[in-house]
Amino acid sequence: MKDLLRWLSHLLRLAVLMPMLALALAATLFVAWPPTADVLKSWESTAVEVNLTENVSLNELSIRSYVYDADRRIIDVFSYVENRGLVDLDDISEQVKNAVIAIEDENFYLHTGIDLSAVFRAGLENVGAGGITQGGSTITQQLIKNLVVGNKVEAERKLQEMAMAKRLEREMGKDEILHLYLNTVYFGQGAYGVQAAAEVYWGLDAADLGWGEAALLAALISNPSGYDPIYNPLGALRQRRIVLNRLAELGYITQEQADLFHLQPLPTEIDEIELPPRSYFVEEVKLQLLDDPRFLGGSPDDRFNLVFNGGLSIYTTFDPVAQRQAEDAVAATLVEYNEGEHGGVEATMALAALEPDTGAVRAVVGGPGFAQDQEEFNLATQGSRQPGSAFKTFVMMTLFEQGYQPSDRISGRGPCQIPNPGGVPDPYVANNFASSPGQVDSITNQIRVSSNCAFLRLGRVAGIEPVIDTASKMGITTELEPVASLPLGSEEVHPIDMASGYGVMATGGIRYEPYFIERIVDRQGNVLYDHELSGQRVVSERSSCWATDVLENNMVNGTGRRAQLPLQTAAGKTGTTEESADAWFVGFTPHLATAVWLGNPNERIPMRKVTGSSYPAAAWGRFMTSYHEGLEVVDFPNCSSELRISELIELEDVFTVGVPCATPLEPEDPEVIVPIIVPVDTDDDGTHDACVDLLITEGVEPCGFSEFAVEGGEPIPLYCGTPSPIEVECLDGQFPLDSNDDGVADTCVGPGSGRGSPDDPDSDVGPEPVDGPDPGAVSDPEP
Repeated sequence: MKDLLRWLSHLLRLAVLMPMLALALAATLFVAWPPTADVLKSWESTAVEVNLTENVSLNELSIRSYVYDADRRIIDVFSYVENRGLVDLDDISEQVKNAVIAIEDENFYLHTGIDLSAVFRAGLENVGAGGITQGGSTITQQLIKNLVVGNKVEAERKLQEMAMAKRLEREMGKDEILHLYLNTVYFGQGAYGVQAAAEVYWGLDAADLGWGEAALLAALISNPSGYDPIYNPLGALRQRRIVLNRLAELGYITQEQADLFHLQPLPTEIDEIELPPRSYFVEEVKLQLLDDPRFLGGSPDDRFNLVFNGGLSIYTTFDPVAQRQAEDAVAATLVEYNEGEHGGVEATMALAALEPDTGAVRAVVGGPGFAQDQEEFNLATQGSRQPGSAFKTFVMMTLFEQGYQPSDRISGRGPCQIPNPGGVPDPYVANNFASSPGQVDSITNQIRVSSNCAFLRLGRVAGIEPVIDTASKMGITTELEPVASLPLGSEEVHPIDMASGYGVMATGGIRYEPYFIERIVDRQGNVLYDHELSGQRVVSERSSCWATDVLENNMVNGTGRRAQLPLQTAAGKTGTTEESADAWFVGFTPHLATAVWLGNPNERIPMRKVTGSSYPAAAWGRFMTSYHEGLEVVDFPNCSSELRISELIELEDVFTVGVPCATPLEPEDPEVIVPIIVPVDTDDDGTHDACVDLLITEGVEPCGFSEFAVEGGEPIPLYCGTPSPIEVECLDGQFPLDSNDDGVADTCVGPGSGRGSPDDPDSDVGPEPVDGPDPGAVSDPEP
């Protein structure tokens, strides 16, 4: 019975072997046949309409592009069609070279492109071994097949392949051909070339692969999916064993070594390149490369192929430490926001930080983060929101350029009526924060209390068009409409533009355009793009210095106090829009300019108890404090003296409307009764001239509406009558005052009252300024 089985086995093997022998013999005869030989010579002696040096070249390969941070560390990889990383032949281990040659083309360094004996020998060996022990086509033929003629099975294609292989051997050296082959051959799991395969299967470089890894890679070439170690480990083990035995047979290793390497575990999972999480910064880089022809030129399709298949090295301005600090500051502040009571409004933050004296963007937080496989809108670079009072800085800078100076005075009394020709409403009526009465004061102090009425007047003085021109020159790229409310930040801007605009003051009036991409190098080492540092003076050094002084004072004495840094001098401004739908803090040091925005990412939704001086200032302070740790403390330059004695800036067409009444803040104790403060017309002339608390005053009743409109176009309720005399009790430091000459003290003035002292009724000795929204203004009102 055993003899019968043995006989049947030999018969079966012979039955399988005969067709292979016939095929090998036919191939040999085909090539040797005179007509075929003549055709081969014809293919060899003509150009075959194919330039081999162009087609068989690393330049034609799809190669992934690498993105680097400012310290030249990889932060991302762009690839689309093929995951391939090029590597020099010297950087591929000898084990890999020998294993591939042993199994694919034993006589590689001996033949001239075609090895007919290998075809016949491979047929015999492969049938006898039960697997692929030798390749029939030479490495040169396989290279031609992979890069030029393709895989179509037909005699003419095979003839082309053989003829071109012989030509290529005359035009290229053996090492060049092997180098190309090892960088182009497919090893499965999306890995093209030995470097990508080493990374995918073991997380190693091609130079670090030993005999066990080399044998597996050589085994994969003939059938990458059939011998995949992840999905078909048995097939992979069997084919790797064949390669190891072949290496032992040829004397590269001993059989004992082959047996030992056979015990080496196969990779069980893909080892992808470890990269930081997807970031808004890298997405902005990608967007610019694809959309902006300044970097790569060509058509959109050309740029796409270069970015994803061109093997570019893209060097950026990205600072991973600053980015982590920015993300931590935003995350910590949003935790605080979410713990507060803000009417259930979902909010997020955007942050953009850049170096003023170069424009290099160092960190970007564009929103809540990336969902899996989902493109996210970058609020820092693409988002457009009203900046509120943070825009007042551009009004101030315009005035300084026109010859005004920080000590010049302007009325901040409100409510105020501003002509608004062609706009709605016309006239435009606005209030200061909490309906503060305001006062006549210097530009410096009007910034400190962020007086809306003062800056609406200053906008009229400077001219709306000149303000737009200044803002644009300093870095605002959005279209600004010339409306009366522009000085209050009613027109939308990008956070990165605000950071850039404020950075102009840190450089003494020179603007450097924000940029993300430092340098681009192609696969041959040619520089395709190199950023040129080129600043442009947009405002004078004197104006920049004065504006910096004013904003530095605001950080110490005004609405920006919460953003102060422990050691480093800083300058900045808050911004809060109508109903606190947007809140900002924008500021700078000599080292960095940063803008922070807080709001709902999808639409403008009012947030309760939110101002620019709250969460945005806190996030700005957190980030900038971390960023400046270890940096040299640098002071702002001293400014030249003001040129003249301060002047009072007066306007004839902007005037105060009636008497404003302060809006009481909500008490923490719900049992505390909140006063109802209303403006009263006590002499029936149609104009408010006093403020009373309806809860404790008799003799005052609603009698109609004022002619002046406030938020939403609603008229101001008008109360008429003469308040009953009630003696008031004043706090420490305040003084009782008889406001209507009836012989009874009916109001308090002095610290904490929001009113001036008896000796100086125009002075503002009220509570410390707190940035906040103005229910009567289109845009940020802060105190």
